[in-house]
Amino acid sequence: MSDLLPYLIGGLANGALYGLLALGFVLVYRATSVVNFAIGEFLLVGAYLTYTFALFLPLPLAMLAALPMAFLFGLLVERGFVRPLLGRNVVAVIMATIGLAAALDGGVQLLWGPDLKYLQGELPQLGFQLGDTFVPSRAVWNLLLALPLGLGLLWLLRKSRYGVLVRAISEREVAALALGIPTARILAGVWGISALLATLAGALLAVASGVGHNLVFFGLKVFPVAILGGLDSVGGALLAGFLLGVLEALSGRYLEPILPGFTEALPFVVVLLILMVRPYGLLGERQIERV
Repeated sequence: MSDLLPYLIGGLANGALYGLLALGFVLVYRATSVVNFAIGEFLLVGAYLTYTFALFLPLPLAMLAALPMAFLFGLLVERGFVRPLLGRNVVAVIMATIGLAAALDGGVQLLWGPDLKYLQGELPQLGFQLGDTFVPSRAVWNLLLALPLGLGLLWLLRKSRYGVLVRAISEREVAALALGIPTARILAGVWGISALLATLAGALLAVASGVGHNLVFFGLKVFPVAILGGLDSVGGALLAGFLLGVLEALSGRYLEPILPGFTEALPFVVVLLILMVRPYGLLGERQIERV
């Protein structure tokens, strides 16, 4: 157990970030049925915003300052890029988000350059000793921020007036408009929340590994996480994030020496196996169509 526990802690720490990023992805899909292929670039932009503020602010304040800017960035993307495409062919919307990803990737390199950068300053140390195992500060911060935020978002969607309106729009947007629900404003807020969550995940990643294009590859993990949890399930995104994080950590410890490279493929293998049994994901809503 003393050998296994550090890998479990590391897996939960990474899984918290997977879940945080997948929450924003699933929220956008649930509200608008748009698959945001630029979610990795949202994470990258958020990390660079944090890096910029950290040049003249302490790191905790830099992370806080980046969040409203990220929310505004999400609003601008929705207003200027996504809204004109709503109602178009689904393939056209998918290709447009892929194009958005490429544009953001190029824009980031123009503004900040292609070199790997490191955040100045550090977060307060919260690491502690758990028996014979030391729990690093990074793992504590990931869990401390991601878990309450994920649970808070679940409460927001299920219990608050805003969550009821989001669910109403996701069910029948035309009916919601007919009832006088401010659909455009609410959907813009959904994109803003998605960008905010991606920024927080990007900032926490940048603390450990720096800011660079490598963060986009971490963002790609959001797709198997969201599919595994269920594309319409916010709770499923959080659960699947922790599950895949732990499985990756255990695979890196026990399977990687035997099957080199298997850990990178593991999320997609797990998704394939689960979908054979549960096509709608772990907590996704089962939809029955009558023909």
